[in-house]
Amino acid sequence: MKIVMGSVVKGFTLKSAIRRHLEAQGHEVIDVGCHDMDRFVKFPCIGERIAGALARGEAKLAISCCGSGTGASIAAGKFAGVCAVSCESVATARLCRVVNDANVLCLGEAVVSPELGCQMADAFLGTEFRDAEGIPEAVLDFWTAARDELMARGAKPGPREIETL
Repeated sequence: MKIVMGSVVKGFTLKSAIRRHLEAQGHEVIDVGCHDMDRFVKFPCIGERIAGALARGEAKLAISCCGSGTGASIAAGKFAGVCAVSCESVATARLCRVVNDANVLCLGEAVVSPELGCQMADAFLGTEFRDAEGIPEAVLDFWTAARDELMARGAKPGPREIETL
């Protein structure tokens, strides 16, 4: 599977560990930055670069890392076609796919260890929307309508360079 990944400096170590883990499993990672820890990178540009890659169809899913996961989710989630969720457990990484059809998993290096991040990435990538037993059809239909409503909001991402201080 192709996966878009991005981070700022505060999430670079976590992104790197998850990237190695995913590539070892045979996934292709499209890294939209940052590519080193030499300069402070502004998180809005990484969010737009992730949203742009998804909008262009380069991948179906993405993972973005920052210090807390919050900035990454806000930055990517403001664009049409993106549902970005900050998670801190394997359960939430799975549920955000099942219930919300999230397409960007956002993780915080200050709260998620590399080992946990790899487990969360596996859960996120290995789960499909609406993959839940015993859920009434009316609820599944609501999940679809809610997903469609949320994905339709926001601006379309444009091309954006990596911005540093």
